[in-house]
Amino acid sequence: MADDAASSFLDRLDAADRKELETIGHRRSYRAGQVLFSEGDDGHDVVVLLAGSAKVLSTSASGREVILEVLDAGELVGELSAIDGAPRSATAIALTPIDVLVVSSESFASFLEQHGRAATALLECLVGRLRRSSQRQLEFGTGDALSRLAIALMTMLDRYATAGDRTRATIPLTQNELAAMTGLSREAVVKGLRAMRALGWLELRARELTVLDEDAMRTRTKT
Repeated sequence: MADDAASSFLDRLDAADRKELETIGHRRSYRAGQVLFSEGDDGHDVVVLLAGSAKVLSTSASGREVILEVLDAGELVGELSAIDGAPRSATAIALTPIDVLVVSSESFASFLEQHGRAATALLECLVGRLRRSSQRQLEFGTGDALSRLAIALMTMLDRYATAGDRTRATIPLTQNELAAMTGLSREAVVKGLRAMRALGWLELRARELTVLDEDAMRTRTKT
């Protein structure tokens, strides 16, 4: 990734630490839509994404699903349960076909004790997620529907932009998932996308996003 603040857990490890981490885990593959673990499950292991993307979601008191994070290759999933021993606080589902490294909680804890840089990398990643969570709470409290949608779409563009063309991206989220990520209804997402098309800001067909007026979209994320 472009800067250290955005680096994944694996990106922050040196080659020797990455190699050792791989020796204490086992590889698995999941199909798109397959559940890695569910909210409330006992947490016996940590999952390292090696390829593909996954969503982490929780269910509100009203029964509505809320996407907390979209994670890509190099990120950790389920590390909180490995640290505190509590049940899973969220559900993780593969957005695309994914390959993962599964490491038992005990082995991961031992790995962190023996590799100070890895422990620091974990702390940095947790702080980054906490900052993003705080920012999202602010956006939800102050931003209107169009602003929330613009933020989500530009975040997806920045992460998944096509090589050589920073205005196009294949995003891993459906309209329903965009709604779950932004705290909006699907109807509000459809209405917002229609408004953005009418303004000439973007095109979104299936999951193919093209931003036609980046300045307008960036400005809308700040209002």
